[in-house]
Amino acid sequence: VCIPGIVAAVLSAIVFAKLRHSSLEVLLCGLSLFDVVLLTSSIMIYPSMHQCSTIHEPSERHNSFVCHFFWKVTVFIFPLSLIAQAGSVWTYVAVTVDRFIAVSFPIKRRVWSTRSNSLTVLVVITLIWFVTIFKLPSFFEVRLDHNGEVVPTELRKNQFYIEFYLFYLYVTFIQLIPWTIIIFLNAIIIHKVRLAYRAQEVMIHNSGKMNSKREDAERKVTVMATVMTMIFIFCNIPPGINYLVDRYSKTDLYRQRIPLSNVLVCVNSASNMMIYCVFNVRFRRAALKLLGCPTLITTRNGSVVTRLTTDGGNGMLRSRVTTFDNLHNRSPEGPTPC
Repeated sequence: VCIPGIVAAVLSAIVFAKLRHSSLEVLLCGLSLFDVVLLTSSIMIYPSMHQCSTIHEPSERHNSFVCHFFWKVTVFIFPLSLIAQAGSVWTYVAVTVDRFIAVSFPIKRRVWSTRSNSLTVLVVITLIWFVTIFKLPSFFEVRLDHNGEVVPTELRKNQFYIEFYLFYLYVTFIQLIPWTIIIFLNAIIIHKVRLAYRAQEVMIHNSGKMNSKREDAERKVTVMATVMTMIFIFCNIPPGINYLVDRYSKTDLYRQRIPLSNVLVCVNSASNMMIYCVFNVRFRRAALKLLGCPTLITTRNGSVVTRLTTDGGNGMLRSRVTTFDNLHNRSPEGPTPC
């Protein structure tokens, strides 16, 4: 899951960095970067942790390359994964707010939902809030002892720190507040999108005139963002439940739920590109262009076939576009293959 997810997240970040025409694309570029960090951290930590946990003899553990790799990586990479997780949560909130503004305040959106504002939001999420205030203590929770093994620090053993910071602040700022905002605003967004589709059906029925391509694309992007946030909530419910169970239950019953929760978090980060490709035509075209693949585009006026061909003798690739309707009008014999 992690390896193809990293490739997909890197590709998504590159595509959105190249597009960057709207506030949403800036936010999705930031979300893709958070996914890259989270998936890379997971693939560096969890396989080595599992392998090291199978070694029970202390002498073997101290001589194991895998264990030493896990201990050294955990000290620095695990806090980064927490920052990426927290950053992705609040980036989902920002995406939801952006779509809420788009459907509820379309006129104000030109002022509120700008690329510069989205970039500022990402900077605040990454640098000011989570790194310097909320997640900075995570770097001081563990250390390496004289044997090179990772051990908790005095801060991590402090009962007040565990009670207030690790539990109440986490539940409040990573679960309760963002989930409430996402669910509440998405309920409004879904309602408004349904009303828009009904209005479109009525308009088509009465006048036969369809909405503009821009309106259709905007609505599909809103649906895409809603699907993304709903999948995010679904995949993060089990980790949230695990956190509460581990806090109030002293038993190790059903410990297999923890790896399953970690897998769901990784699946959520790895699946975003598929959602982009399904709902976002511009992203799909840009991704195919980046990969050097031919694209097949369908429009209302006819089918448009785009192929990569060689331009003369210079070996340069160019895009060749042909509409079947135009070919039919030009040739009495009908369209010919592109």
